[in-house]
Amino acid sequence: MKLFSEIYSTYYSITEKILKRHTVTKAEIADIIRQNGFSESVLFLEPKLTGEGGYGLLKKEDSVYKSILKKEPHIPLTALEKAWLCAVLSDPRSGLFLDTEQKSQLAELLGAKKLYQRNFLNCFDQYSDGDDFHDPQYIQHFRDILSAIHGKKLIKISFQTRKDNRITHYFLPTKIEYSAKNNKFRVYVNRYQKRRMVDSGIINLSQVTLTKLTDITPESFLAVTDKKKQAKIKILNERNAVNRFMLEFAELEKESVFDEDSGECMVSIKYDEQNENEIIIRLLAFGPVVEVLSPYDFRRKIKERVDRQLALMKE
Repeated sequence: MKLFSEIYSTYYSITEKILKRHTVTKAEIADIIRQNGFSESVLFLEPKLTGEGGYGLLKKEDSVYKSILKKEPHIPLTALEKAWLCAVLSDPRSGLFLDTEQKSQLAELLGAKKLYQRNFLNCFDQYSDGDDFHDPQYIQHFRDILSAIHGKKLIKISFQTRKDNRITHYFLPTKIEYSAKNNKFRVYVNRYQKRRMVDSGIINLSQVTLTKLTDITPESFLAVTDKKKQAKIKILNERNAVNRFMLEFAELEKESVFDEDSGECMVSIKYDEQNENEIIIRLLAFGPVVEVLSPYDFRRKIKERVDRQLALMKE
């Protein structure tokens, strides 16, 4: 096991939650893992907690499991984790969530040297016109939209389109997403008129010029569903492809089945239809170690891009 891993840290936290329960059923263990882990975590972690030859932290009595520990577990931060958190605090994106004083107080509480400096990182496959995360107006817009998401409230947003048209509407934001390739944040929104949803879309945060919070909670927000598409992908167990794929698409909802005999992993991913082109580009970066199996239309688009690249190479 690595000295520090976001994945394993998540598993530690899940295990801690389970051990703090006096008694827990196998179904409850699975629910806790699903709620706090990754889509594929149940496949790995549940057998380790409940099966023979696992961690040995739970003992089965009748149909329930009990912790073998005499005291509740507590996981302190390691020196390495503290150093990593100090490095994260130096990331300009951290200023979207914390002000300068809060970051200083956290750094003082952690009391560690940064694990790495920002200039140690070289992003070779990222556009250079990313968002300005230091802009006070950008930070305020980000926080207003985040507040609207948490409060499930409508927010008035004005933004400039690519054709330099100014648009102002009331929106219910559903999530904020970061694109590592573009170094930009974008917000998924549902547009409302007279408290009724009329359509949905994506707004780049850098295009937002005004945000104004409201106290309005649409009655229909619980019925709102994102337009999701699903693709089935086969991943070969070469070049650490399975781990790289899971990290690359960590933000997507997915289900995975690993075949130990063949070493192949079958993954179903769900993504927003509006992001399909970006998903295709990210999949192509894996080369021959991944294969899109379905749906046919998505597979066809992948093939067309590969054919175009081959044609360009032959010119």
